[in-house]
Amino acid sequence: YETHTITRAGKLRREQEHQEMQNALDALKQRDPGFSKEKFVQKVNRAFIAVQEAWSNQDISSVNQFISDGIDERFSLQIEMQKAEGYRNRMENITVQSSRIVGVFSDSHFDTIHVEVIARADDTDVDVKTGKRIRMNTSAPFTEYWSFLRKPGVQTLEGKGLVEGVCPNCGAPIELSDTGKCENCDSVLTSGEYDWVLAEITQSIEWNLVSDKSLIPGFESMEAVDPGFNLQHIEDRTSVIFWRLIKTWFTNDISEARKVSLPSFLEGFDKQLSSTRTDSDWLFFKDAAVGTVEVQNIVPGAKNRMDRIEVLVKWSGINARRNEDSKVRVTGRKIIRPQIYTLVRKHGIRTAIDQNFRSSHCPGCGAPYAGGSTGECEYCGRPLNDGSQDWVLESVNRFSASRITAKAIDGIERAALIPPKLLLAAMVKAMYVDGEVDEKEMKTLSSFAQSRNITDEHLTEIINTVKSGQDTLPTPGSQAEAREILAAMSRMVLADGRLTGSEKNLLQAFGESQGLAWADVKLIIAQQKAKLYIEAKQVIKETR
Repeated sequence: YETHTITRAGKLRREQEHQEMQNALDALKQRDPGFSKEKFVQKVNRAFIAVQEAWSNQDISSVNQFISDGIDERFSLQIEMQKAEGYRNRMENITVQSSRIVGVFSDSHFDTIHVEVIARADDTDVDVKTGKRIRMNTSAPFTEYWSFLRKPGVQTLEGKGLVEGVCPNCGAPIELSDTGKCENCDSVLTSGEYDWVLAEITQSIEWNLVSDKSLIPGFESMEAVDPGFNLQHIEDRTSVIFWRLIKTWFTNDISEARKVSLPSFLEGFDKQLSSTRTDSDWLFFKDAAVGTVEVQNIVPGAKNRMDRIEVLVKWSGINARRNEDSKVRVTGRKIIRPQIYTLVRKHGIRTAIDQNFRSSHCPGCGAPYAGGSTGECEYCGRPLNDGSQDWVLESVNRFSASRITAKAIDGIERAALIPPKLLLAAMVKAMYVDGEVDEKEMKTLSSFAQSRNITDEHLTEIINTVKSGQDTLPTPGSQAEAREILAAMSRMVLADGRLTGSEKNLLQAFGESQGLAWADVKLIIAQQKAKLYIEAKQVIKETR
């Protein structure tokens, strides 16, 4: 009966979410009579093809008008690193196999539409000089989730949009200045004030929609003192900061991060860079890729103190070494590196609502961030790295096991603050401290991964991270933390009310690795199922 009730509640919740999405679309249509769901999806498809082509050509200037600074920084740095290594990633025969809207949300700051895009392309790496193929990556279908945002009240203008290359404010063909403004009418096009802006691209394995912002500790308190505060800006800002740090590792030049980090952070970071450098080369992270940028905790400060935000950045990369001649030597496999970025801002500073997707531009004069020897804007002299203008980086720390709690996993609401892949990685790290996975264990892991839509490639990435011996994954430091992780995983696998054989084997193996008897594991599973049952009854009651 518990299983039936949990399953029924999950079905009702999905139906309710679908109806809420339809209601949000209807409300959007009422506010904007020119909006069409079908035409919007067609626009997304055109944007998708345009971005893939710009990426392949190693020139994203053709799509700058509709992408956020976070995405711009990501593509620009990745392309710069490819060029330095003498190759480009070519995407040919690109086709969108299907696309559909999977989430629609509106608040006082933004209308947001999330679109699932399933596509196929011939993915190869080619030599920049000769054009010869270096390696064939894949031609298999892939799924991504594209998130578009714009300000409430914006009206759709047929054929006059950022994706079409037309300024929606003045109607002129788009030519962008260095400050991201239309050369004709001086409008800031990527602000969301005129049209949809692509704010985030998420891989399918990392897709996780937390629609209830009140789940994030401190969100409502921060919003009360800063009415313009929104998660979209924080995540875009964090993405810019992350890619600035990756570029710093790549160039071994601290100036790349100077305008987005506190001087106190840079001092320690510079020492860290120096410790990896030899007379001939230095450490950097090849093929860096971000899976998750997700706000975990918000702590408003008091008078004369800093506000703080903790953001989970789950990324992966390959340890490699580079020299002054741009020669690269790979020294490891791709491993997962979940970290907590702590951002700070002076208390009392309010979010500039026209700067939400301009995270690498000066909030004063609009000039793009460059390197330089100071933390001030090169054009207007405004201080950028002290938290007086926007959020800046205070510290980067490992994501610890103490952050994985059952409370962060909500099976009924489908609003997990902990990505499934990261939770699995933490369990695998704890289970296989010797870095060895036998055939039976691998079969259990593979079976579980398939049930959670975790590909063999991503599972291999987890195993390689464990085998690397590098201390990047969270590991329980006590039996209390192990119990919490076990409870969190139990909630996740019991979301449909059932426990499969592979799921049971995984939970049991993890429990035994942490000194828990099967009776203890069963008790934790039963407790979480009982909690889910109580929550399911409440969901059913609310949706009647």
